Amino acid sequence: MTVKAPTPSPPPGVDPFDLPRLREVFDALRRGRHLCPEDGDLYWALRDHRDAYAALFGRLGFRLEAHPRDFFYFRGEGNLSDAGARMALFVFVLVEALADQGAAVEEALLTRTFTVAELPHLGSERYRAYLREAGVEGEEGLEGVVRNLERFGFARRLGDGRFQFRPPAYRFLDLCLQVLADAPAAESAEGTSRVEGDAPEDGGEERP
Repeated sequence: MTVKAPTPSPPPGVDPFDLPRLREVFDALRRGRHLCPEDGDLYWALRDHRDAYAALFGRLGFRLEAHPRDFFYFRGEGNLSDAGARMALFVFVLVEALADQGAAVEEALLTRTFTVAELPHLGSERYRAYLREAGVEGEEGLEGVVRNLERFGFARRLGDGRFQFRPPAYRFLDLCLQVLADAPAAESAEGTSRVEGDAPEDGGEERP
């Protein structure tokens, strides 16, 4: 049985409707975006008034989650969405390829820049089969996944077709590393597309 977390109370003396950037913060989070320091004022408004925001959102039926890697999002209770499954698979393939290259996966994923043309996803039949099963075909399909990664705050565009992951990508990275640790390498990518539960699932009205 799942025990629902109690709704926190607002700090005394704080009017939750006077919170800075309230509308923008709420709109971003309910659309599934993850807010980290790169988001500037929205992030700092949320971090500096975290308890008051959590109390207000809790009364509205949203659960504000603060990740240890210093970012915020709305946690839902549903399963991984199709878009979320495609993003998880996308990151899993990249993580596995980086590991096969002998790279320090965490450092490489969070500090390197990538282009779709350079990605390993279309370089092997096994990866292509996983992607087809998830509904991702060719470079155009991969571009669509990158757009969703950007939309939900997991990555940012740098120009010239390059993109880089942001700290919220740890939600996928942690999941991928756990799958790699638990399952045989040849089977684990397929398993990632089916993962439910504590995955980047549903942040609000437009969940990843």
